[in-house]
Amino acid sequence: MTLDVRVERARCIGSKCCTHAAPGAFRLGRDNVATVVDPDGEPPDAVRRAAEECPTGAITVTETGAG
Repeated sequence: MTLDVRVERARCIGSKCCTHAAPGAFRLGRDNVATVVDPDGEPPDAVRRAAEECPTGAITVTETGAG
């Protein structure tokens, strides 16, 4: 299984929920907007939790492949 992780930049408010839940997968840029730095940088459950905890729903996680 591979995770396709995306951040909708226009919806991100920089709450840092994603960087706390999955610090190896997300980073806040200088503009205080989250970016995906490594979708495999944390266990899949942590990445999914980051998406679930995002207060604006800016993060989407889609599972692809058989991995």
